[in-house]
Amino acid sequence: MKPDAKKRRIIIVIAAIAAVAVVTGAVLLGIWLGTRADVLALTGMQTYYPPSESYVTVDRGFDYYLGHPDLVYFKGKLITAYPLGHGKGQIAMKTSSDLGKTWDPIDETELPESFKYSQETPTLYKLEFTDGTEKVLLVSGCPSWSDDDEYYANGFNFSLSDDGVNYTEFQNAYGVEWANSMPDRGDPLYDSYPEDELPNFDENGKVLPYDVIVAMSSLTRLRDENGNYIDKWMGTFHDYDFYNYVSYLTFDDNGLPQWSAPKKFLSAQREVEATADLCELEVYRAPEGELILLGRSNSRTMNSLISVSYDEGRTWSALKELPYCLTGDRHKAEYDPISGKMLVSFRLCLPKVKPHALSRYTETGGYWVAWCGTPSDLLDYATDPTKDKSAPFGDKLLVLGKTNDGLSDCGYAGLQIIDGTAISVSYGKFDSNAKYPYIIAVSIDMSAL
Repeated sequence: MKPDAKKRRIIIVIAAIAAVAVVTGAVLLGIWLGTRADVLALTGMQTYYPPSESYVTVDRGFDYYLGHPDLVYFKGKLITAYPLGHGKGQIAMKTSSDLGKTWDPIDETELPESFKYSQETPTLYKLEFTDGTEKVLLVSGCPSWSDDDEYYANGFNFSLSDDGVNYTEFQNAYGVEWANSMPDRGDPLYDSYPEDELPNFDENGKVLPYDVIVAMSSLTRLRDENGNYIDKWMGTFHDYDFYNYVSYLTFDDNGLPQWSAPKKFLSAQREVEATADLCELEVYRAPEGELILLGRSNSRTMNSLISVSYDEGRTWSALKELPYCLTGDRHKAEYDPISGKMLVSFRLCLPKVKPHALSRYTETGGYWVAWCGTPSDLLDYATDPTKDKSAPFGDKLLVLGKTNDGLSDCGYAGLQIIDGTAISVSYGKFDSNAKYPYIIAVSIDMSAL
């Protein structure tokens, strides 16, 4: 073959390959564009976007991960706590005296040494006592992390503060030390235990420490039979088998904290609990006293679930799937008595909805949102058998943040509503240049909703 003919043939082959590549690329782009899931539209809700001036950056590291904050309002200050890492790592804390407009760090040298070794995301709560005193409670679970000897099942850690600045060193509950102090399975002690209150045992009958995940995902102050608040709180967490537990916090005559033995409290609904891999429960007290439970379906085989208790958490209504407008992870609910509205912040994550036809993911999200409605909306849905997950309810969906990669690593949030202003703090890769998640806060005038 002559050199020129050979050269022309090579050019023709290259051109053909390029043409096929262009056509293939165009087809794939068309499939991607044509099959993208409009996640917000699927919720069926009117959307609201807070103005840009509503946001501030709380903390950001351009070469490391920040995530999973919680938030509490205490003695005129907002306090947020979050791990320096994905779900585990040293706890950092910041405070705000102007409802989230500016944030000041609490120097790590002022925090307990044990905070450096937190095994999980911290949760924050304000404890209000019948004698008028208040405390801040910080809880951090101690789950085992796969292939990581540094983190092992060890119950949960907790710390208390009287002023929101000075915290006690971690105290441990239902971890290794507790397990080693308990008798083996055959001991007559366990004969009096109800099945739901038995500890977990290994194959040799030794008591195992609790493998606690997201402790306490909720902490609810309880009332007596007359509707009066008492100094007792119901905390929830789950384990890797997706059993959900309650442990009750009380204080003895010397003011020392005591946590009751963990109890599986949804055993009557175990089939649904197990199918959904139900976890990260939020328990919210409605203005009329009912307790409303919202939970994540980690199996992604179901939407998020709701249940109601009318007897301070002793029994719960049948778990019921929620519509897409409330489906996702790590629900946090707060009520505004001024407007009569409530917000439920969560990570939007829809099961069995691929982001597009070419995606390997079988669920889609990428948004930090807050559902806006009323407590009655939730109660009516949970208890009305004619309402099902096909129809959204509530007023609107607040779109608080969107990740730059469309993935769902965002949206765990702390939420407070103070004098008609909602402040929420969350994490995510919320701008186009973000390589790692960072912490932001948003302030919302509830009257604008």
